[in-house]
Amino acid sequence: MTRLLVYTDGKPRALRALHFAAKLKKRLNAELSVITVRSGTHAAEEPPSVGVNLTADQRTKLPKGLQILLHAASALVDEAVLAPIDTIKIRDIPQGYMFFCDGAVDERIAFYECFGHFVEAINKEVDEHGHNLLIIAPLRRGRLGHLVAGNSTRELALGLNTSLLVVRGGGPDSRFLICADGSSSSHRIFPMLKQLLPAIRQPVDILYARLPDAEPQIVAAAEACLQEAGQWLSGCQKIGAVNVRESRSREDTILEAAGEASIIMMGGSLRHDVYRRMLGSLPMRILERTPSSVLIVKRLPEGDPAFMKAPFTCV
Repeated sequence: MTRLLVYTDGKPRALRALHFAAKLKKRLNAELSVITVRSGTHAAEEPPSVGVNLTADQRTKLPKGLQILLHAASALVDEAVLAPIDTIKIRDIPQGYMFFCDGAVDERIAFYECFGHFVEAINKEVDEHGHNLLIIAPLRRGRLGHLVAGNSTRELALGLNTSLLVVRGGGPDSRFLICADGSSSSHRIFPMLKQLLPAIRQPVDILYARLPDAEPQIVAAAEACLQEAGQWLSGCQKIGAVNVRESRSREDTILEAAGEASIIMMGGSLRHDVYRRMLGSLPMRILERTPSSVLIVKRLPEGDPAFMKAPFTCV
C-alpha cells in the first residue's frame, strides 16, 4: 500500500501539492494524510475544544494551524477525495493536534498539526505511520533568498526519512524523466516507479547523462541498467525515449532534457552527509536549479526488492 503525506502551509502554492496528492491517491488507491508544521509549541496558541464535534460555525474560531488544515480539507472535498464535512472532532496528540475526515470511499483521512522543528516534526509522523512519499510545493527562492531566509527545501531533502516529491512545473499528467546511471542510487528509483506506474499517463523517458571521461565499468553498468529498465517499461507499455547524452556537465544535461514541466525522478545520494551538505550531490543541485518537479527516492517502498535483484512485472 502506498502511503502519501502531503504538506500544506495554507499558501496558494500548497494547492498544487494537494492536487498532485489527490490524483495519486485516487489512481493508486493510496492512503493519504495531511500535515502542517508550526514553529514553537501549542502552548503559544489558544487551545481548541478537544473531543467534541465542531460544526462549521464553531470551526471558524479554531487556531491558525487547524484553519490551514481545514482549508486543505476543503480543497480535497473539491478534488472528490473527501466527502462533504459536517463536523470534526479535534484530538490531542504529542506536540500538536489532529482530526479525521471521512473519505469519498469507506476510509478516513488524517490531518495533523504539529509543533516544533520543521523536518523533525515531519519525520516523527513519517516514522510513526510509515509514509513512503512526502509531497510538498515550497516557495522557490533565489540564491540571495536562501542566504537570508535559509533553504527549507534543501534541509528537507537532506534530512527527510522518506522519499520526497517537490511540486513545481510538472503535474500529475506530465512527462516523467528517469535519471539512471547504473549507480546504487539510481537503482532505488525503480521500485518506487513500479508503485507509481498505474498513476502515470505518459510514456516514461530514461536519461543517462554520461561524462566524456567516464570509466568503462561505469559506462557498462549504466548501459546495462538502461537496457533492463527499457525492457521492463516496454513490457509495461510505458516506455518513452531512452537517451544517452554525453556532456561535461551532467547537471546541465538533465536540466536541458527536463525543461520546465517534467517530473525528474532521481535516487537519493549515498554519499556521506557532510559531503552532501558541503558540496551537494547531483540530485541536490538539480533540485536547487530546475523549474520542473523533482522526486527524490530516498527509501524503498516496504516489501519491494531493489531493482535488478529480482525481475519486475507490471501487475
